[in-house]
Amino acid sequence: MIKHLKLLFILLLSTLFSCIDGRAPSGINTRVFYSEGDCMPPINISTRVYKPYVGNVYIVEKSIAEQFNDSSFDSLKTISIVTEAVNGGISVLVVPGSYYIIPDTMFCLSCDNFVTIKKDELIEKEFKFFKCTSY
Repeated sequence: MIKHLKLLFILLLSTLFSCIDGRAPSGINTRVFYSEGDCMPPINISTRVYKPYVGNVYIVEKSIAEQFNDSSFDSLKTISIVTEAVNGGISVLVVPGSYYIIPDTMFCLSCDNFVTIKKDELIEKEFKFFKCTSY
């Protein structure tokens, strides 16, 4: 019995260590902030108060995201990487590439929520989203 347990333990350890190749992961480790309010002129960006976002955040490949718009956002969500922001924080491993970070509350493709991740790179960048409730 003990011999079998030792063999099982060795097998588990070898499986675990065969998955570790010593490279740093590629991904996103960030905080997402959100606010909403008036967008009537004059727009005073300095008075906006952002809070840590709580909810789903979608990580979408650039080439895919740019084929969608606001009216097809629900369809885009079904083919995106989704993670839940807890107190604004998200951490996701992804393959190297270009991605948009999009909160569940609004469809937004801009340079402010765009990131390019290289091999073995972990991006740490804050994202702020403001949803206009009036124009």
